[in-house]
Amino acid sequence: MSTNVNHWNEAMLADLDASAEHDYQEFKSAPYLAVDKKITPDFIQSISKQISAFANGGGGQLFIGIDDNGRIDGGVRVDLKPSGTRSWLEDVLPGTVDPPLKKFNVFEVCAASEKSLILPGHAVYVIDIQASEDAPHQALDYRYYLRIAGKSRPMGNLHIQDVLQRTRHPRVQMRRISPYGKPDLMERDPRGAKVTVGFQALVANVGANLAHHVGVELIVPRPLVDATARARILGGPDISVTQRPGEFSFFKYHPYPVFPGQELAFMRFWISIHAKNHELIQEDDFAVRWRIYADDARPSEGREPFNRFKVVRDAVERFQTAASQNLEPKK
Repeated sequence: MSTNVNHWNEAMLADLDASAEHDYQEFKSAPYLAVDKKITPDFIQSISKQISAFANGGGGQLFIGIDDNGRIDGGVRVDLKPSGTRSWLEDVLPGTVDPPLKKFNVFEVCAASEKSLILPGHAVYVIDIQASEDAPHQALDYRYYLRIAGKSRPMGNLHIQDVLQRTRHPRVQMRRISPYGKPDLMERDPRGAKVTVGFQALVANVGANLAHHVGVELIVPRPLVDATARARILGGPDISVTQRPGEFSFFKYHPYPVFPGQELAFMRFWISIHAKNHELIQEDDFAVRWRIYADDARPSEGREPFNRFKVVRDAVERFQTAASQNLEPKK
């Protein structure tokens, strides 16, 4: 979890949670990088594992110059190389993993006052690593690492496959199901009063990859879809229907790519509340379900019970009031 800050100072270091290291935070004392002006021999090999682990996961920060108790230990010299320690780190870190790291920052935190715990000519280095779109990244020992329970550990095959799935394929998800239009009370239907309620399904590409082909399948319990609701749904462009025992499945294919961050009002659908289902719809089993297909990613699935929508609860009350007042036409 990257902090997304553009600077660090000593006060911010002092506020760090030192009670434990986390999947997004690692403390390393100054000798991890160097002793006096000599870089520790295994530093590059060691930090390669840390870079791999953070980049393959959700990102995070590696603090060099802070001990395991979260206390600044004096820091690391700022002149380990002629170009400066920070500049050297910025040069060497990308090549410690394969493919090379693209998104990271190196912050150099120097003494803020005479009472500072950071020695003159020294600094604490904060290496901020973002979750990588190029993951998985292989360390120099030819292994892949991930932050698990506060440690950088080798990844198993399932972890690697999960990262590949997450980073190579688009992530198109249901953003929300929202009411659409106003509920329509039909008092003159020969079969009795009913209330038709409309909804709109909004989907979004929440990942970093373009989705070339997107299709959405909405599954609605059959008792909620009468002839009126079905006709309205199929009146939308390019919508097909499949009838299965107890349910209707409505499918729509989006003919254009969906860009990262783009949100679409994808499909509209209607249900009808009447004498035969007004009690059933108040149960959690009566839900709209969905499957979202985006290129060759695994389908994104979910469900939302209709009783969670205020518009549905209001429509049920409206139907019950109409029915109790005998608003159906007299024969």
